[in-house]
Parts: sequence; structure tokens; C-alpha cells
Amino acid sequence: MAFFEDLGKKVSQTSQDAIKKTKIMAETTKLNSQISGEKKDISENFSKLGEKYFELFSELPDSNLAEFVTAIKASKQKIEEYEEQIDKLKGIESCPNCGAEMKDGALFCVSCGTKLAEPPIAEVTAPAAGKVCANCGTQLASGVLFCSSCGTKTE
Repeated sequence: MAFFEDLGKKVSQTSQDAIKKTKIMAETTKLNSQISGEKKDISENFSKLGEKYFELFSELPDSNLAEFVTAIKASKQKIEEYEEQIDKLKGIESCPNCGAEMKDGALFCVSCGTKLAEPPIAEVTAPAAGKVCANCGTQLASGVLFCSSCGTKTE
């Protein structure tokens, strides 16, 4: 009987140890999760701090931080250039008055109504094959009744 009592005590002790280890693991996981959350908060606050510093002192940065300010300015300039290239690829222009996006070749801004520079009239230097608009010189596809560039009725 002593054997079974010792076995029972060992099983009981082992299960208590397993329960204790499970609780420790659960608490450790919970605390590690909280640590991760705090690290994320710190990272976000460092980012906000840097943005605020840049906003307030980018024109006269501390000498220890000037290289970072210069790098940020250079990156912002590159982003602006890349966005302009994307707009050109998509055929989008910006209104010079309000900055709204418009299709390339628009005559008026759709947001503020500003009259935009009229597209240059194509010069006809040599007779083009087919019809040409009498008003603006754009080559016309056969069978069209109106010019797609200026709206003039074709002959």
C-alpha cells in the first residue's frame, strides 16, 4: 500500500507542478504582451516627438540633429517628385489656384472654376493624311462630325 500512496503523492505533486508551470507561462505571456504594447507606445511617441521637432525646428535644427532634418527634407522632396511623375503617367494635373486634381488638358478647374491655360494649338506644317480641323489643326479621324480638341464642326 505504501507504494500506491507514494505513487499518489508523486502524481499529485507532478500535477500541481504542471498547474503551477501553466500559470507561470500564462502570466509570462500576459506580461510579455503588455511589454510589447508599451514598446509600441514608446515607438509611436518617439515618432510623434520627431515629427513635432521637425515641424517646430526644421528651419534651424540643433547641430546634433541637422543630418536627420536634411535627410527628411530630401526624402520629402523625392516623394513630391515621384507623385508628380505618377500624376503625369495617369494624365492628371493640379489646379494652379486650389491644387485640385484634374484630367490633363482640362480648360477649367472642376473644384474652383479657375480658367486654365488653353492647350497650345497644334501647328500644321505639312498636309496630314486625312481631314484636319480648320480651327485648331488637329488631325481628325474619318467620319467624325466634330473636332475632339476644340469642338468645331467639321466640313
